[in-house]
Order: sequence, then C-alpha cells, then structure tokens
Amino acid sequence: MKTQIIETKEEKALSAVKVGQKAIISAIKSCPSELLQKLVSMGIVAGSEVTVTQRGFFGSPINIHLFGSVLSLRSAEAAHIHVQPL
Repeated sequence: MKTQIIETKEEKALSAVKVGQKAIISAIKSCPSELLQKLVSMGIVAGSEVTVTQRGFFGSPINIHLFGSVLSLRSAEAAHIHVQPL
C-alpha cells in the first residue's frame, strides 16, 4: 500500500498575496464587527476563490477579483482575511 503525501500551502493574510496569484478564503480573523459586516456584504466569505489583480503604489489599496467583480480593499482590511494560496 502506497502512502500518499498531500502538501498543503500555508495560510497567510490576503494582504501578503502577490498580484496575479489565486487563493481560497479560509477565514476572517481578529476583525471589528463593522468591518466583518462590510466584508461579508461584499461577498468575502470562507471558501470563495479570489485573485489579487492590482496593488496601489505603496501596497494599498489591493484590488481583488471575486465572483466576477473587482473589489478594492485597504491593506489593513485585507490583513484580516486569511487565505490559502492555490
């Protein structure tokens, strides 16, 4: 019987994902309730696939592609969103 090794990528903040990289949202952590409500209303929920499409000159804002829409987040907001890179 062969042993299968499954490699999982490390979870990191959405703010650390590079432009062009895809990721799956795993959780929203350490987030004020007002921001959590805003993110969920934008469709940012666990299990969703996102692609970082653009960054501002100093790293903020971060544009992401989610469900056919482009959303813009401050890097401080994106730091609360934890993802698993694909």
